[in-house]
Amino acid sequence: MEKISIKELYQNKIDEIWNKATINKDLFTRGYVVHEEVIKNAILFIGINPSFSGKNLTLGSHFVNNEKNDKIYKYFKKFIKISDKVQLPWTHLDLLYFRETKQKYIWELLKEKNGVDFVYKQLLLSKEMILKAEPKIIVVSNAMAKHFMGFDKDKVNDTGVWMDFDFSFDDDLGTYRITDTEFKGVPIFFTSMLTGQRALDNGSFERLFWHINFVLEKLNTPNS
Repeated sequence: MEKISIKELYQNKIDEIWNKATINKDLFTRGYVVHEEVIKNAILFIGINPSFSGKNLTLGSHFVNNEKNDKIYKYFKKFIKISDKVQLPWTHLDLLYFRETKQKYIWELLKEKNGVDFVYKQLLLSKEMILKAEPKIIVVSNAMAKHFMGFDKDKVNDTGVWMDFDFSFDDDLGTYRITDTEFKGVPIFFTSMLTGQRALDNGSFERLFWHINFVLEKLNTPNS
């Protein structure tokens, strides 16, 4: 199982973004949280940003490693279940690194002076991380993450480009594929959240890992 050290490759770049940013001071008191590493050729689960409950949390910037943490947070348990069902390692990345639970704040942040620049620089780094991970399959369980990846872009009017991925629906697989970048053809699932109040119901969750299994079988079939 090959791993990419996000901390080793990107800590200096993330620190530079934080040190140069001139926005909401609360975010900097909380610090950033980034996964220390990603697993190559795995199922990559993509979220939008780490949450912040304000209770019993260590303030300040740091990297996290699920394998070194005895406590597996509830948010990751569905990832583990899917991984076990389809017999493929899982890994996770948030596109943004600041800690905030209310997603509507991200839209407010984009209206702040230098807010767009602050967000965009993080998205560019996250795109690099995704490319280095060379995922077998991507699962995006957040509508805002889907938007930032470029799903809603209009290049003519220069809106919604952000990470600038291109997608095309594959009728044979029943889901989208990425149609550009170094890993052209990688299947990607856009789903509702896997945990929380608006999470997928049990039936939809069962269908998701059935569908992932179906796609993996197709990928392993010659000429697929």
